[in-house]
Amino acid sequence: MRGMTKHGAILSGAVLLGAALTAMAPTAAVAAPAAASAPASASIQVCGFYETHATAYYNHCGDAPIWIVVDYASGPNQYRQICGRGVTDIGGAGAVDNAWYSHPAPAC
Repeated sequence: MRGMTKHGAILSGAVLLGAALTAMAPTAAVAAPAAASAPASASIQVCGFYETHATAYYNHCGDAPIWIVVDYASGPNQYRQICGRGVTDIGGAGAVDNAWYSHPAPAC
């Protein structure tokens, strides 16, 4: 190691080792899925219960009529008939805790 001190050789080795490890490491930049960058107001709706800041909804994704159970924040749970596919307003967000499918309903 001509013209290099002991400390210079250690430093050079550390730099080379660091460069090699950096080259082998996976890149940290990962592209986010397109859906993740969609605004919150996108028209994607889930099936079943969901709520906004003001209203609770049940989105029935099937074609046949069903009964759902609505869990109210105060008072007993209640059955509610959903006649077809689509979103149904089931009450205020503060009044409804949850809702779920119960069983098939007769034709509406």
